[in-house]
Amino acid sequence: MHNVWIVDDEPFILDGLASLVDWPSLKLVLAGQAENGVDALEQIEQHNIHVDILITDIAMPEMNGLELLRVLKSRNPELKCIILSGYNEFDYIRQGMQLGIENYLLKPIHFEELTQTLINAVEKLNRAKIDRLDQDQRELLKDNILYRWVTGRIGKEQWKLRSDFLQLRLNVPSMTTVIIKPAAEDAVTFLGQARHIRRMAAAFLEESGCAFLLFQNIDDHLVLVLDADRRSSHDDFYNLHDQLGQFAELLGQTLHLRPIMAVGSVETDFERVPISYQNALLALEYELLFPHEKLLDFERVTASTGPQDSALSDSEGRLRLPSTPDDQALHQQIDDCFAAFSHIESITPAMLRHAVVELIIQMKKWLNDCDSSHPIFQTYHDVMSQISTAPTLEQLKELVHAMGAEVSQVLSLRMEKSPVIRQVLEYVHRCYMNDFSLKTLGQSYRIHPVYLGQLFQKETHQSFSDYVNRFRIEKAMDLMKTTTLKTQDIAKAVGYWDTAHFYKHFKKVIGVAPAQYRKLL
Repeated sequence: MHNVWIVDDEPFILDGLASLVDWPSLKLVLAGQAENGVDALEQIEQHNIHVDILITDIAMPEMNGLELLRVLKSRNPELKCIILSGYNEFDYIRQGMQLGIENYLLKPIHFEELTQTLINAVEKLNRAKIDRLDQDQRELLKDNILYRWVTGRIGKEQWKLRSDFLQLRLNVPSMTTVIIKPAAEDAVTFLGQARHIRRMAAAFLEESGCAFLLFQNIDDHLVLVLDADRRSSHDDFYNLHDQLGQFAELLGQTLHLRPIMAVGSVETDFERVPISYQNALLALEYELLFPHEKLLDFERVTASTGPQDSALSDSEGRLRLPSTPDDQALHQQIDDCFAAFSHIESITPAMLRHAVVELIIQMKKWLNDCDSSHPIFQTYHDVMSQISTAPTLEQLKELVHAMGAEVSQVLSLRMEKSPVIRQVLEYVHRCYMNDFSLKTLGQSYRIHPVYLGQLFQKETHQSFSDYVNRFRIEKAMDLMKTTTLKTQDIAKAVGYWDTAHFYKHFKKVIGVAPAQYRKLL
């Protein structure tokens, strides 16, 4: 939101502008008003107000509008100004143009022209904010906002504010997401060439005339949100797939990369784009089942292959997450699933492999909140890579049991945190604003601080200091959203007595400085 200040020696002009203009709809705040330049300057200085847009009369006692503009412009070169006057005075117009005014409006004021001038001024201010950021910062902000969008962590109003600020627009009737990742052997090259690949994708899509938004997710995969309104008349397949194939060939020819592309479902509503993204992620799970496929389409890889397929989605072919780390109960469920599969008439090997993939993916979903460095994820890839070649039903069942054993182990670790770590976590959540350390907590719980730190790392998969800093920063973000406290006061409120220390950790966790984060709220 940008601050507006109105200065005019005619009270009815002040009252009229204040009440008739819908300031919030223009993303503006009427920060104040005065009847002459001297009063305006005194109020602005006294309350330390940053003025973004000045609407001022020319002819006023004590200090006219151009003199006020010169003073405020010297303090804020990006100030936008709209001049009001009862006379069409060429000399004033010329001086105002030299100072960079947005418009010169004659009284009585034409409100449509004033509104359009304000809209243009807001756009210029927003562009100036973006221009002040370097390329890396702009990409980081865009990636953060777009990732929050596709993961369902941002609402319509927040999206509108942030997308307007960063000029992110995709006005199309239907959308689909595409995730582009490298083959395993190309991962290092892909990461090193990420910026170049990003530029290549943008140039390719622009040349094709496709509307798109583009960013990198937390796995450093390229994500595209595209115009999906490109269906061909045959097989209900997207023309877009041909373009993606051409881009894959381009990457192969220029960078010798073999990208894997996953296409999500087609959605027609802003709030359903996260569904498309989740479905693209799900399509990626089928990569190891279809090792020769360069493009994995959600609708195709999850489509039924025959009339008996529906039986595989019945409750008999599903697993239930154990309420306790009961290894025996989970393995019994796996045996029951395979018993059900064996009784389905005319089941094909392809149908069976699809069912097994579904079971493996289901178990992996249970553990999405676990640390990705945990060995289970290696087991997941090992199991998935063997499904397509396992020759018998029994060997397929053994693979699912192997995954189940790892799941039981991880659930056991998650559900059996030691009493001391549970107490430490409860203390951090309750007293994060206090000054404490492993040493002081070790004294309180009668445990050596070095051992306490090692135990905390083992059970939470992160260091004590990283956990505390992240928790405090999350609390600081809540205060930024819900209060007008100054940054230094927020830092103290969440446990940072050194503001510089707060700035350092905030940028490390969030990716931008506190002031930049607040501008996006």
